[in-house]
Amino acid sequence: MNLSFINIGTTEMLYLLVPILLVVYTIYHIITNDNIPGDKRILWIVAVVLFNVIGCIFYWWFGKDKSNNI
Repeated sequence: MNLSFINIGTTEMLYLLVPILLVVYTIYHIITNDNIPGDKRILWIVAVVLFNVIGCIFYWWFGKDKSNNI
């Protein structure tokens, strides 16, 4: 499949789709995680939106189970 109007093929679409799905799933997990208080939840969402994949990695590494980080 080739989107000729923006010249993106299947491989390039995967490079775009995987990070987008990662960010969306991470934001969903932040919203539904009861271990994170409200103020830190907002900070995690802002970090994931601003720093995309790096913010997701930091969340899954540091913030997923602990409420005292960052």
